[in-house]
Amino acid sequence: MNSKERIRATVQHQQPDHVASTMQCVQTAWDKLKKYFNVETEDEVMDILDIDTRIMDLPPYIGPDHPDYVDAQGETVHTHPFGQKYIEKWNGVEYNWHTIYRPLQDVHSLEDLAKFHDWPNPDDYDYEAVKRFCDRHQDKAIRIGWPGPYQVFLEMYPAEEFYCLMAEDPDLVKAMLNRYSDFYMELYERMFEAGDGAIDLIRPCDDYGTQISLLFSPAMWEEYFAENTKKLVNLAHKYGCFYLQHSCGAVRGIIPNLIRCGADVLEPVQKVKGMEVEGLKKDFGDRLCFEGGVDTQHLLPCGTPEEVRAETEHIIEVMNVNGGYILAPSQDFEGDVPVENILALYDARKKFM
Repeated sequence: MNSKERIRATVQHQQPDHVASTMQCVQTAWDKLKKYFNVETEDEVMDILDIDTRIMDLPPYIGPDHPDYVDAQGETVHTHPFGQKYIEKWNGVEYNWHTIYRPLQDVHSLEDLAKFHDWPNPDDYDYEAVKRFCDRHQDKAIRIGWPGPYQVFLEMYPAEEFYCLMAEDPDLVKAMLNRYSDFYMELYERMFEAGDGAIDLIRPCDDYGTQISLLFSPAMWEEYFAENTKKLVNLAHKYGCFYLQHSCGAVRGIIPNLIRCGADVLEPVQKVKGMEVEGLKKDFGDRLCFEGGVDTQHLLPCGTPEEVRAETEHIIEVMNVNGGYILAPSQDFEGDVPVENILALYDARKKFM
């Protein structure tokens, strides 16, 4: 099997020749890996580690410029193509975004929404780059996707007010989500058309959970997010692509909802209550593929390579039965994860080859 065949077999619950894998890192982790292997590109790192996927979140932005400026506090303010403004703060290891302005923050009614016209524009992206990306990685599983019907929208609208509106003004919440969904449905269809059948996975990113529970009930998820999730699932399947739902946290409560919507894969499997790998595989493993599980909060940054390898082997043993499992950490590799622990995670596959 090549990587594309391995991922597709895994998602369809067929036993692959060996454990399928994917990989994402924050920039500081990528930099450490490139230095360790003495290479210049992230692709070279992934080739060395035999990673099956190659990822294009969105096509390159080619729309109007949004020049940076310096605010009254002397901090450089950046503007995202979606309209939010943010500054970068150093946390001791890397820079993090801190959003200071959300373009929809003054929308409080359907009348306000009707007057808002600064939605992201699908015309502002280079779809020819999608074709070039797919052609460059023909034997790899191609994954696209970032903006989902929830998480990235909260970069455009204040989270606290959004949660209040879910209880107080459902029509406004649905209207905003639906209008935003119009944008990404068109963007993704253009990506699929440009990919011409080469795209294997679409991954909308929607963190519906905290470390102890869902952010809202499964019934509220069904009311606000099921319809647009089904639309995107159907779009993916129309183009022969699998739908991979990203959601950090304790999201076991909506796994049946996701299955009803037609989702094919759930990631990450975070090490929190209700997301234990044994229970997930037993209860949902015949209907859903899982990705992730190797803990990025404690084990990977603080454990030994031997501990990382042992935990990874356990997860593979439980999860990789009739396929249904893609090896990855529980979130992106952060800059505090030793290179040796990253190597141990992927080295654990050798026991099952």
